[in-house]
Amino acid sequence: MYQGRLATAAALALAAVACICAGPAVAAEPLELDAGALTVRVQPEPFQVEFVDVADGDVLRTLAGAPGEPGDLHARYGTLGFSFDLRMPIFNNAVFGVYRALEVETVWFHATRLLSAERTEDGLTLEAATDDPLGHRLAIDVERTGDGIAAVESRVTGPLAEHASVSGSAFEAVGSERYLGFGERSNAVDQTGNHVFNWSEEGPFSSGVAEPLLRPLVPEFTFPSGPTATNFPIPWLVSTRGFGVLLDQPERSAFNLRNHTDRAWQAQAESSRFRFEVYAGPDPADVLRRYSEKVGRQPEPASWMLGPWVQFGDGWEERFREQDVPASVAQTYTHYLPCGSQVGNEQRERDRVARYHGLGYRITTYFNPHVCREYTRVHDEAERRGLLVKDPSGEPYLLSNPFTADKLISEIDFSHPEAGAFYGGLLDEAIEHGYDGWMEDFGEYTPTNAVFANGERGTQMHNPYPVLYHCASTEHTGERAPAVFIRSGWHGVQPCARAVWGGDPTEDWSCSDGLCAAVHQALSMGLSGIAWWGTDIGGFHAVVNPRTDAELQIRWLQFGAVNGIMRTQQDGYALPGLEGDRAEVWDPAVLPVFRRWAKLRTQLQPYIAAAGEAYQRSGLPVSRHLALAFPDDPQAVRSQTELLFGRDLLAAPVVEPGARSRAFHLPSGPWVDLWRSAGYDETSGGLELGAAELLPGGGRVSLPAPLAEMPLLVRAGAVIPMLPPDVDTLSGVGDLAGLVQASDRADNMRLLAFPRGARRAGMGNGEHLASREHARGGRWTLRVGGKRERSYELQASLATLKGPFEPCTVTLGGQPLPFDWDAATQVLRATFTTRRGTLDVRACGG
Repeated sequence: MYQGRLATAAALALAAVACICAGPAVAAEPLELDAGALTVRVQPEPFQVEFVDVADGDVLRTLAGAPGEPGDLHARYGTLGFSFDLRMPIFNNAVFGVYRALEVETVWFHATRLLSAERTEDGLTLEAATDDPLGHRLAIDVERTGDGIAAVESRVTGPLAEHASVSGSAFEAVGSERYLGFGERSNAVDQTGNHVFNWSEEGPFSSGVAEPLLRPLVPEFTFPSGPTATNFPIPWLVSTRGFGVLLDQPERSAFNLRNHTDRAWQAQAESSRFRFEVYAGPDPADVLRRYSEKVGRQPEPASWMLGPWVQFGDGWEERFREQDVPASVAQTYTHYLPCGSQVGNEQRERDRVARYHGLGYRITTYFNPHVCREYTRVHDEAERRGLLVKDPSGEPYLLSNPFTADKLISEIDFSHPEAGAFYGGLLDEAIEHGYDGWMEDFGEYTPTNAVFANGERGTQMHNPYPVLYHCASTEHTGERAPAVFIRSGWHGVQPCARAVWGGDPTEDWSCSDGLCAAVHQALSMGLSGIAWWGTDIGGFHAVVNPRTDAELQIRWLQFGAVNGIMRTQQDGYALPGLEGDRAEVWDPAVLPVFRRWAKLRTQLQPYIAAAGEAYQRSGLPVSRHLALAFPDDPQAVRSQTELLFGRDLLAAPVVEPGARSRAFHLPSGPWVDLWRSAGYDETSGGLELGAAELLPGGGRVSLPAPLAEMPLLVRAGAVIPMLPPDVDTLSGVGDLAGLVQASDRADNMRLLAFPRGARRAGMGNGEHLASREHARGGRWTLRVGGKRERSYELQASLATLKGPFEPCTVTLGGQPLPFDWDAATQVLRATFTTRRGTLDVRACGG
């Protein structure tokens, strides 16, 4: 059959050659399009498209219209082009959502010269000749799509255009630029040198104990489909020199990032159409701001979502309260879908919600977009109304997968105009039972040969399906169920991603799918417009590897504490008969460490809320890659396992077993080593400042990392707002005797200050602090901009000042204020009450 198709195509091509005529000549001068902060320049011959960042003059160029260099048998590397690949799916069902195809790739063809050009209201309409001997051309549209954003779309024209199954373009690689972003990726943050494909499916499963044996033999091996597999791809590239490129189409696509040649990188999509957008900088943070502003940002979370989330077992929800272990959200997993596990147990669900609420926890449950055939009430109605995805025969597509192996399920068709309301009615049942949210699972399993109500096939709908699915949920439930966390995604889902978790990682340390990989995921998601993300603390899968032990659990929870969402995972999954023992956060060896980090996380709620406000303004995520803050630092932009948590805390997660120190690159500073500068009070769970350990930054450092500690540094100049350490929950619910809510301490705040220079800090809720070291020396002021009067308990390390001094007077609004001064540690302590006021600290004679 394949040979017959090829022969037919060749015959049609030869017959059509005489019908393709050359177009009119155009002027040799470049054409320009003004896109605000970006200028697009089209070179007529040889054909080339350039994108000029107006702010710094930097240029992103496609390659000129020439065939590929020697050794590139497929000639991908040219300007806008296409290939007559022949692709036949050979693995096409819902097992892990994976798509495999037999690919016979022929030579690529590229635009060579401009034939015609016309200016339109929105941009340029072009036609270009190609080096295809059969004479196919490219119709090209260039348009401004925002300030600093321009889109280019090419379409193959000619008698065999429908047989062009891959299109793309290559771009010049400049100097040492690196390539970041790409949605949620496990294998790396910096994908330079890699092939990265974009297809929503199950993420990679580590080979566990076999990793050291397999990796040298099969470097690309990661089950099910390679190291860059992911539940949440976004075809989005951030160059560290300050350009963003989005492949703005739904088909399976890929980036080749200097893996074939060091002179260029390439992007392609499985279509005869190729559309991409370029975003100006000049820095990666500017690129991310433009992208997240255009696509939309995640909804602002409920404040209680910022506290620890715990999946409890064996009555630990009560013992956490007894042992002063703070937590704000409890996770439960009654599967309302696919099979209606709540049916007949509705009162049990209400009672469970009431019990958890009484203990001071918000509570979640479980949904996915599938309906079991045996859940007849729902499945039959959906089938009758045409709300299920269909197979090629027009019947509801019946699927199975490894997690519902004994059940046949169908997928809700969210392209149908009535599907959102239908699905919303199912969600309403959980809300009526009192739940505050749910795991919104799956979304990656749409078969490629499925048929949708909007007329599209699975190849076009597979990637956008999570967007339709999660947006239908968000639009129906909104703030009624804030704690909805999803794992599947695609470009455009961000405004409907109330929270995201990183799929189902392997219970190991690996950089393919374990703890190390989770750090990669957090940073690549942050670079892709996602701020409220969390990992399965402790991992989930143990198929070929041992279960999570206490050390891995501890190191994972430390990293989880500096995610947008801190969320634990109980039990996980192991093959039957191989379940074994798994360390949980309440195990005796883990619980004291979990309490320490849960205490810190809860106290940091004002700081995290301020980071969330910064995200809404600028798109900067809560967990930030160093390239977003230090774009001119070559080592910072290459970093893979360290991060900024908000603006002023830098974390270096420990990702190797047995490690009791951590070496990493410390960007230009100075920085304060928190655990060498503050003591942890085990009784209260609070921090007490001591003598500051100041590090200069700008190079590699190695810090102690005993098992209870992850290196955590504070930027000198920062003021960190914190809740009092006795807060048990941020939930705002609960009637348990002695339970301390955040609202009970709304009139109290602790401030840890490390003054140096001038620095502004947020406290959440639009409130702010401004710290200033005065140029003449001997004076430091702290201005409070609050919305309510409250008492502030200040600990300030004056040793971090450029010019340290001993305070002689402290005033608030000009009135003397009592204070304590420890000359040995150079720590100033004071308590004051104000709504808006200035604390003024002066040396004697200052």
